Amino acid sequence: MTRPPLRAGVAREIISPPKGIYLIGYGDRTKGNLGIHDDLTATALLLDDGERRIALVACDLLAINELVVERVQERLRGTAEVIISCSHTHAGPLTYADWRSGPRRRAYLKRLVARIVRAVQRAAEHLTPVTLSWGQTVADIAVNRRERQPDGSLDIGVNPGGPRDREVGVVQLRTTQGVPLATIVNFACHGTVLGPKNRLVSADWIGAMRSQVESKFGGLTLFLQGATADLNPVRNALGPAEQPWGAVETLGAQVAGTVVELCDQGLAELPPAPLELRRRESWLPLEAPANSARPPRTYRQVLLAQSDLPPFLSWAVDGLLWQRYPWRSRIAARQGRWAVPLRINILRAGELGLVTFGAETFTEIGQSIKAAAPTAHTLFASVTDGCIGYLPTASAHAAGGPEVDLFSYFYRYPGRFAAESAALALKTVDEMLREA
Repeated sequence: MTRPPLRAGVAREIISPPKGIYLIGYGDRTKGNLGIHDDLTATALLLDDGERRIALVACDLLAINELVVERVQERLRGTAEVIISCSHTHAGPLTYADWRSGPRRRAYLKRLVARIVRAVQRAAEHLTPVTLSWGQTVADIAVNRRERQPDGSLDIGVNPGGPRDREVGVVQLRTTQGVPLATIVNFACHGTVLGPKNRLVSADWIGAMRSQVESKFGGLTLFLQGATADLNPVRNALGPAEQPWGAVETLGAQVAGTVVELCDQGLAELPPAPLELRRRESWLPLEAPANSARPPRTYRQVLLAQSDLPPFLSWAVDGLLWQRYPWRSRIAARQGRWAVPLRINILRAGELGLVTFGAETFTEIGQSIKAAAPTAHTLFASVTDGCIGYLPTASAHAAGGPEVDLFSYFYRYPGRFAAESAALALKTVDEMLREA
């Protein structure tokens, strides 16, 4: 029996926030955004193999909260199974709001959900037969950022000898006439070219890269952020000699150039195959013992100490967090410790695979997943379908640093992730890949 051709549709919606909404990604921003430099987008690619429909949505956001993902998925139930991946731009808006949030923030979140839903619905309206083609190249705009300080500690800086993933995975979907409908670009590099002083909304280097690829090939380009937790753009190492907006264009052009060159040389067309999607939550333990009915608010003391504020101000910590980094995290007692659920997706079309984590993932974890996957061609995307914070390797956990010792407390966790968390996540991926 002849397999029906894979069909696909694409659509894009603007998801830029209104002026005044806080941008997230840096803890020292004290005021809302000043306006839009370049629009943020949600780009939906809907795939239909005749039996199931799967929508991959690439959003220009730092991360997206699990509850917001669930709102989108519920509204699209019956239309498609949905995966939402974020570019991790640090010039994007807050993506969670509840009754404690102001009306403008709640209104933006409502609009964000509606725009993502609309992008998927529009993509579903214009399905056309496509072929999949694959290629891989390299780019050199990222550097490891875990720099050893004179006192022996680790901080965010520049570590040229540290691990990094230079691979750029490219998937292009073409119509039966050979016209590019969508181009997927998968690469690992933080969207932090603009730095904490910037208060203009922007997709950072990712937006510049995307616009240049689209200018060359047409169609729409979706960016999937790789395992970039410990990688920053080299702009951070250049100092003030180059203006940030120029660096955005320069670094975006470097990645776009490698993608265009690869596609011009010719991608390898992949044979038709059915779509498969597996989802699972891997509960990762924190170091905090679960010996109370609710998680203790340990994060208050840690964040106060980090800010050099006296302990009696602990009552103010939650108010500041809900203003600057509102987030709803799921925490539960598991085997005597508090734990949080990492969302993992595995999407497969024959020899092409995509593995996603709902976390900022250290680069060596992503590399190991791609190397061990049974698919001939594998992409890895972090900050997808939620974000539980940083997921370090066991060696990075032992070395410490802000990604290990501090940032989990911004998620209101009662402790750091346990050293074995990455191994548990990889074990879950291995089990999922072995499923028949």
